[in-house]
Amino acid sequence: MNTRQMRYFLAVAETLHFRRAAESLHMSQPPLSQQIAAFEEELGVALFTRDRRSVALTEAGESLLKDVRRILGDMEAARRRAVDTGLGRVGRLRVGFIGPAIDGPLGSDLKAFGESHPGITLELSEKSTPELVGLVRGKGLDAAVVRLSGPGPDGLEHRVYHRETYVLAVPAGHRLAGAAAIEPRMLDDEPLIMFPRALNPVLYDQWTALLSGAGARLRVAQEVLTKHATVALVAAGLGVSPVPRSTADTGRRDVVFVPFAAATPELEFHLVTRPEPHGPALANFLDQLLRK
Repeated sequence: MNTRQMRYFLAVAETLHFRRAAESLHMSQPPLSQQIAAFEEELGVALFTRDRRSVALTEAGESLLKDVRRILGDMEAARRRAVDTGLGRVGRLRVGFIGPAIDGPLGSDLKAFGESHPGITLELSEKSTPELVGLVRGKGLDAAVVRLSGPGPDGLEHRVYHRETYVLAVPAGHRLAGAAAIEPRMLDDEPLIMFPRALNPVLYDQWTALLSGAGARLRVAQEVLTKHATVALVAAGLGVSPVPRSTADTGRRDVVFVPFAAATPELEFHLVTRPEPHGPALANFLDQLLRK
């Protein structure tokens, strides 16, 4: 029994009329009648009872009709799944990210990808950059948004996903809150809330060089890991802090975000993946996130 025989049988079984079934199959009636007769002979049972005025299914035909509908339906569903998978419309993506990335464009980009690719299941994981790089390399993740310093990780592809400048977060009412722009020298001996140097030595040293070059003494009052904690400590009056510009979108009334007058270090997030070729779902994901 093959699909052609099943389709011929289904057309007759659903119309119970050989001429109309033949028309739906874009063929003439005699060859269809011959095909059905040959099919019945192959099976060794009658599928239809016929007379000059009517066609009816036998009990064997009724039984076969249920199975044929299911089989052909499963075949069509399998075809659609194969096509959708091949085009990256269905599947699963495991994406990791560091916490600060979600405060930038990543949240809205993930939402947009989910809306444009509803058949893709996103499995998200927040970890540190070294953990994420290890998971991508070990095939535990398909892609990760990380913050790299120095050369990229060996054996992996990395590309800049997002880049932004810094502003200074100061408590409302602070002497610098009313400044039009911040000169690095204005931070001389000012209590700073910074990220630990071990988190990103290159970026940390860039800030140190910027301040020392302007004659400002670096005074780190607190070290924190996240931007949320940083802004909370600034609001509590424990210091000021350079934060990515996107942090200003928090809308806190007790913190003022003042731009820098001079060029500052830039914050970069990178997308890390294993080398190509990428599967279609991942290729679509990377295309959407890197399109900007």
